[in-house]
Amino acid sequence: MQIAMLAADFTAGEADQLRRAMGAWRRRGGLEPHQQKLVKRMLAKGYTQDFADRIAKLVEGLGSYGFPESHAASFGLLAYVSCWIKRHHPDALLAGLLNSQPMGFYAPAQLARDVREHGVVVRPVDVTVSDWKSTLEEPVQGEASHRWDATDFNDT
Repeated sequence: MQIAMLAADFTAGEADQLRRAMGAWRRRGGLEPHQQKLVKRMLAKGYTQDFADRIAKLVEGLGSYGFPESHAASFGLLAYVSCWIKRHHPDALLAGLLNSQPMGFYAPAQLARDVREHGVVVRPVDVTVSDWKSTLEEPVQGEASHRWDATDFNDT
């Protein structure tokens, strides 16, 4: 937005319209009028055609793949917390993921296989004892299942 404002004299409102058009990357054609205005104004300010075209192409690329900073920070926090929970409480993470199905990322069988590989006991569905949702249970003596411990919350 700052490049559009500095290099092409976009107003704050025009820069916001450009930002919105970039955010609607799935909708084809919405960005083109803004790119044309950007190039035209950059040429009027003395920038070369090649440079203006490259900037317009960068805007298009960012619109296709860009991730606003606020979203990136939120995603980064979710990724960090998810990794922490997976490391310290893989049983609870699995129960939560199974209770959130369908999610479209990994199939429940893949999720269960992964935590089994990390020592969590995953019991099959049993109509005589299973609850509607996935739950945690106290591990049986000698099972390798992860068990919650208050000291896990102090680990950073």
